[in-house]
Amino acid sequence: MEANHRLEQENDMLVQHLTQSQVDMRHQLDELEKRNMELKRDLTKMTSSYEEVAEVNGALSAEILRTKNLYHTSIMEGDDERARHKLTIQEYHAMCRTLEERHEKEKQELNQEVIEIKAKIGGKEMDIPSEQRLRELEMELAKTKLCLVEANCKAQEYEHECGNLRDKLKNYDAGVLTQLKARLNR
Repeated sequence: MEANHRLEQENDMLVQHLTQSQVDMRHQLDELEKRNMELKRDLTKMTSSYEEVAEVNGALSAEILRTKNLYHTSIMEGDDERARHKLTIQEYHAMCRTLEERHEKEKQELNQEVIEIKAKIGGKEMDIPSEQRLRELEMELAKTKLCLVEANCKAQEYEHECGNLRDKLKNYDAGVLTQLKARLNR
């Protein structure tokens, strides 16, 4: 009987140990399932975040490419416009030189005429049409010089606008890169 009693006690201890092991294993299984769900949720969030970052990165890359193209196009247009204005200014300079030379030549001819007329009339007043012609030539020269000054002003305005465009594009590029960095650091 004592052997039976001892066997029953051992059996009870084994059942108790088995039951406790089952409870512990169930608790561990619950913890592992909970951890598995958390990891799946984290994986889903990370996958979503990765997709967002990839999408933002693609959009920003496209925006950077578009901005670079716009910048290069603007620079080329500005350079073309500057070249056109430079050519216009050179043409105005050539016109002014030609008009000044013509004016000087006509002025010399008129002065020679005045001298001849004065010699003929013995120092009396100058012929009014010759004096008027001289004034007309001076007015024409003044108008040409004014056109040259206006062309120079326009060229300076265009160069200033080109500089402003370059600054705006640089600032825009810097803003796009800052946005990209901010989004990637989230």
